[in-house]
Amino acid sequence: MEFLTDRGYTKNQKVVNQLKPVATYEEIEQQRGDKSILYVDVRSSSEYAKSTIPGAVNVPVLNDEDRKVVGTLYVAGRIDEAKSHGIQVISPRLPEIFSLFQEYTKAYDQVVIFCSRGGFRSNSIFSLLKSLGMNVHRMEGGYKNYRSTINNLIPVLFEKIQFVTLYGNTGTGKTAILEQLKKRGANVLDLEACANNRGSVFGGVGLKKKQPHNQKMFESLLVESATGWKEPLVVFTEGESKRIGQAVLPPALIDAMQKGINLNIEASLDYRIGQIKKDYLHSNETELLAALDRLKSYLNEARVEGYKEQVRQHDFEAVIADLLVKYYDPRYNFNKKEFSAVFRNEDAAATAEAIMEWMKQRND
Repeated sequence: MEFLTDRGYTKNQKVVNQLKPVATYEEIEQQRGDKSILYVDVRSSSEYAKSTIPGAVNVPVLNDEDRKVVGTLYVAGRIDEAKSHGIQVISPRLPEIFSLFQEYTKAYDQVVIFCSRGGFRSNSIFSLLKSLGMNVHRMEGGYKNYRSTINNLIPVLFEKIQFVTLYGNTGTGKTAILEQLKKRGANVLDLEACANNRGSVFGGVGLKKKQPHNQKMFESLLVESATGWKEPLVVFTEGESKRIGQAVLPPALIDAMQKGINLNIEASLDYRIGQIKKDYLHSNETELLAALDRLKSYLNEARVEGYKEQVRQHDFEAVIADLLVKYYDPRYNFNKKEFSAVFRNEDAAATAEAIMEWMKQRND
């Protein structure tokens, strides 16, 4: 991870010193080494759902309503009342919280507690657990401190990366090829996975987690992806628009991709229809119909209603083919790009092998 170390991000380095009970995110990662770390987010469930440290679990100290009450009291200067209300709310849950942390400390080398800014919520649980002899740590500055690290890293994260970007019409299997490249040891940046969206009106259809990631979570997952990259720093990704769902690609990433290698992925219409069915048709009919309704901003209502009726009749192939040929294909302008090579994809594994062989010959 030398390229991340150069940028001030030192995850997976060897342990230098014993981790302090209270430490910043960067100090925690500097001293991680081979130790397993569990981050425990004690903010409310709604705060956690919006964005958190990737891999963190949620043990909310206060629910949204109680958090609002405590915050209002703090702002009004009624500090003692705020603390008293917080203690009253937390007390009934202490046995449950203690039991959870017992499990966490057995399963992980280090358990790190954090809240928004390293204040009342994380400190109250941390102090209690420490007084009971439990080996836990608290993140100084909380999630705000973590975000500061990410914000400093994003602009320089992609400086030394050579991106190989896969372009192609909808359904040509680009994501499946990326998965196969990753299985073969290649560095991969799956932007759609980071955004939890496929970047269209159907972007969230069929995904287990329906809510697309916001910008903060998207950027966190970009950095998390980079921690797994190996030298040489060649990274495969998929060509996307600047916005994917609720997330916007950072300018530094766009710039690095534009300087990289572009590959064009082609596939037969039959293959593309099959790929779309595989990706989307395991969702329920209501979800598909709702997504089609969103097309009314781009297509006339009669045409959309026709598609919906075909879906109700399970004539999926006809709908997919018509949308691909008459709607999606004309909207893409990637054909203006210069491509270093074109690959015909009918099998993602075989195409991934062909791309890796092409890269090897290119670099010889």
